[in-house]
Amino acid sequence: MNAVERAHLAERDWTQALADSASVVHLGGESVAAKDLLARGRAGWRAHAACRFPALRGIGDIDMLALLLAAIVDRRPVLLCAADATPPAACDGAIGASPEARATRAPDERASAAGERGRGPDGLAVLSSGTLGTPKTIWHDPRDLLATAALVMRRLGLAADDRVLVTVPLHHMYGLGAALIPALLAGAQVHLLPKANLLSFNDALRAAAPSWVYSTPHLLRTLVQRKQTAISPPCSLVLAGDGIPEPLRAQAQLVFQRVFDLYGSSELGVIAISGPNQPRALHPLDGVRAFAADAGAEQARLVVRHPHAATHIAQADAPIALPRAWDTGDIAIFHDEGGFAIQGRADLSLNRAGKLLVLADLERAIMAWPGVDLAVAIALDEDSAAGKAIAVVIQPSSPALTVDALKQHAADTLPVYARPDRYALAAELPRLSSGKPDRNTITKDYRHG
Repeated sequence: MNAVERAHLAERDWTQALADSASVVHLGGESVAAKDLLARGRAGWRAHAACRFPALRGIGDIDMLALLLAAIVDRRPVLLCAADATPPAACDGAIGASPEARATRAPDERASAAGERGRGPDGLAVLSSGTLGTPKTIWHDPRDLLATAALVMRRLGLAADDRVLVTVPLHHMYGLGAALIPALLAGAQVHLLPKANLLSFNDALRAAAPSWVYSTPHLLRTLVQRKQTAISPPCSLVLAGDGIPEPLRAQAQLVFQRVFDLYGSSELGVIAISGPNQPRALHPLDGVRAFAADAGAEQARLVVRHPHAATHIAQADAPIALPRAWDTGDIAIFHDEGGFAIQGRADLSLNRAGKLLVLADLERAIMAWPGVDLAVAIALDEDSAAGKAIAVVIQPSSPALTVDALKQHAADTLPVYARPDRYALAAELPRLSSGKPDRNTITKDYRHG
């Protein structure tokens, strides 16, 4: 993008562009024009006027989506969270909650409690996934959310004649800021499957004939293991989340032909997107600067300056302003041309026999072995000859998989320092609402054997 194009994007009123979107949204058997959704949402908010900062729990139907769209356009403070999430204390009401949850506190009691706590930052808030700990509340200015979405739209080339299938939850920044809003700004047809499974995914691919699909490695794995031919007409896939092994990626490219890797976070939104079928070459969005925490290092913690980052963040204490330079906590390999590749979490890395072992790298290698569906590596409360001992908990794709076979694969494919000390087989690993493995639960269950 040249300087003139960047200036044009920066000058556009993306709030008005969203309000004027020509998209039609398909969700739960209903098809509604985006403009009608906005009007429906504005009318719906009149019933919740007493709530100063409500939680929208589970954006899974048209009415909830309408409230979300109106909240973004009208800059109404609101929190997005999963249907089964517990909203933080700052929220003074819950919309879309179960009847039991709605009955726990009367409206006047909620308003009184909210007044005692004081109002938090303005803007649209999301909960982090909680992959490694307690979820954080993260506030975004809707104008920044829309500006980032416009950069994503431009980078991917989304247009009004596209049909975009979104198979990820809308209460996460991926589903919202990387998928839904860019598609709406482009005026594309939008098909939403916020609770997608293999059956609904397959049905949507046939019925919607999408030109773009947003998905996660978990859902993709279930699809491509059963689909052996390319989708017709050709379709592009956008992936975000934990890395996938090369055999699975190769199958994904066979089915979708073009696969784009997207990297972002709840704090910053979308940070970088790869070229088609180039997973190890993430390139920052225009205006985003990604650099090594250790200047000049080829591999180091990734620090990002994002012009449209979140404004505030809170876990248990009062909200604090987000730093201008955000340490993502990820280890990246930096390329000369300005791109980078994510290796894994810095706090999920170990020094073994004098070498850095990134557990995500180990997991990707193991998931390439025959009979392995999912692998999660955890550090144990004991030492081995190489350093801190490692266990790998595996969800097999074949009932014939054995621990002896895993040990043989390790001996054949892994350097000595990277070989796990222990293996465990689990029929089904626990997951978060985002589809990621629930590392906290897995660690508690398996750290001590």
